[in-house]
Amino acid sequence: MDKELENLAAVVEDMILQLSYPGFDERSLKLGLPDAVSKYPPKTYGQALKHESTVVRLAAMRWFQERPGIAKTHLRPIVDCLEDVDGWVRREAISCLEKLDSLDNKIVEEIAELLVDRDVEVRKSAAKALGKIGSNSDTIIGALQQASEDENHEVRWKAQKALRKLGAYSSSS
Repeated sequence: MDKELENLAAVVEDMILQLSYPGFDERSLKLGLPDAVSKYPPKTYGQALKHESTVVRLAAMRWFQERPGIAKTHLRPIVDCLEDVDGWVRREAISCLEKLDSLDNKIVEEIAELLVDRDVEVRKSAAKALGKIGSNSDTIIGALQQASEDENHEVRWKAQKALRKLGAYSSSS
């Protein structure tokens, strides 16, 4: 592990420890990283996306979210986070990808696959993102129509909203 990645991980872990309290979910904290760490090269943050610590992966993903131009150059590791074991990381990866200008259909389909994720928050994020991204391929429309019948009312609502944005919603779907 290179020195900058080690330092980034130590800073993130230390900040989380300082801000922790009973009942606090450390993954929810969107850290304002110190300038010295924030200015590390994109390569360091790309490596951090694969770090063993969930909070380090989240800090890296949120760093990329604020820099969509740079995120484009690290697209594959970001897309790989759609399969992360942690739902928060999957959700943040969706959020990062939805901010990018143009995504190829394969990536959009990978986001659509998360409409059936075990985590309801991931399903909601995927539905919202697909509406923003604006792909109206038959695969995406079909996945959103299926999600519009999800057991969770918020997922259903977000899928229906996405379908309306794409001009593919009918009250019978």
